[in-house]
Amino acid sequence: GPQSLRLAAARGNPQAQTEIAMRYAKGSGVAPDFKRAAQWYERAASQGFAPAQYHLAALYERGRGVKKDPARAKIWYERAAKAGNVKAMHNLAVMYTGSAGSKPDYKSAAYWFSQAARHGLPDSMFNLGILYESGLGVPKNPLEAYQWLSLAATRGDREAEKRRQKVRLLLRPETVKSADRAVSLWHARPRDIEANEVRAPRGGWRSAATSATSTPGADTALVKDAQKLLNILGYDAGIPDGVLGAKTREAIRRFESRSGYKASGKVTPELVARLKALIS
Repeated sequence: GPQSLRLAAARGNPQAQTEIAMRYAKGSGVAPDFKRAAQWYERAASQGFAPAQYHLAALYERGRGVKKDPARAKIWYERAAKAGNVKAMHNLAVMYTGSAGSKPDYKSAAYWFSQAARHGLPDSMFNLGILYESGLGVPKNPLEAYQWLSLAATRGDREAEKRRQKVRLLLRPETVKSADRAVSLWHARPRDIEANEVRAPRGGWRSAATSATSTPGADTALVKDAQKLLNILGYDAGIPDGVLGAKTREAIRRFESRSGYKASGKVTPELVARLKALIS
């Protein structure tokens, strides 16, 4: 890849590291090399960068460039999912159904299918509909099943259309009418761009190469400190696990807005210093 991209990656920029990994995985401008892709994904993933965590999990799940390891795949999918990566939410849910030979945990599967479905992922909508239809991990609910299958069907899923017609027979005509209206008005939750996409910075990779290490995920210890301090100050940042997920980012934004700073949702040493100053 270009010199500036390599330099940004060498300096620890997780987007640049992930971009290089993707090029190795696709064979874009280089010979395909999953082993190298895995190494670069791991560097970015260990900084908390959700898109890299998702891709690394997929390599562990399939055994590409690394030894096949479903347990490790699940760990990385979970980290990416908690940080807001929608595809990771879906794949994690699939793993909870026992796809990798483990004992099914349908309650957790339903939770993660629900999260991904609410962000507009048709495969998750379909699977969630099936769980509601059969009462796996959630109470049996033909209305919920019908609505989720309808949402998947309106997004082109033919199998969902067939299942939807079957479930429809269990509902009263007036219930179907109000459900169809709810489906037509439904909107997906917006996706967190940083957790789902790999984008070159505004000034291109050159600007990333010359700037200091820019880690959207920040390092785990710093995130953990920020989470603990935010919780003490009454901003619910969730469990202090060092993962910069949607809940932690939202807590940071609330703190920044109330304190008169621009709401960035990012963890920086300056943020942690400000939080500490308020407590001491």
